[in-house]
Amino acid sequence: MSEKKDTSKYKGKPKKSPMKPLVERPSAFEEDVELELTDMQNAFVWHYVHDSCTQTEAARRAGFEFPSQAASRLMSGKTNPNVITAIKIQKSELAHKFAITPEKTAKMLWQISEEAYNKGQFNASVSAIRELNELAGLKIKKTENLNITASLDNMSHKDIESRLKEIFGGDIVDADFKDV
Repeated sequence: MSEKKDTSKYKGKPKKSPMKPLVERPSAFEEDVELELTDMQNAFVWHYVHDSCTQTEAARRAGFEFPSQAASRLMSGKTNPNVITAIKIQKSELAHKFAITPEKTAKMLWQISEEAYNKGQFNASVSAIRELNELAGLKIKKTENLNITASLDNMSHKDIESRLKEIFGGDIVDADFKDV
């Protein structure tokens, strides 16, 4: 004797359980009433600023269904200018909280350089000094596109030499091309 279940009330696909949010709302999260952002927009701003993630990842963590599209829409500033304002405000509060200043960064880089040098870690010391120079504006990254379209095959050695003098503004190293 086999018992059969009454399947008459189970027609169609089974019902889906309601989706849970991908992440829990952070306890430190505070709504910003002045800017009139929705909960999801507030969550996006919080994740984008505090989690140091991409805008798409912030939208995903905030619970948007299509995070890439939502992130683009939120960051455009046209449809949601208050989101951009909230991001700027929170970033400035974060910078003020941790007091990230060029002076503090320079002091920290100098300490890193000295400690690395004293430990014999010369590569780390040089890297810290290089970053320090870049912070101070002493390192200039310069690239120049000369856009030379001359065909060297049709130019004599003297023509090439005179063209290089014209481009670089001075004498070039006196060497015979056979020596090089």
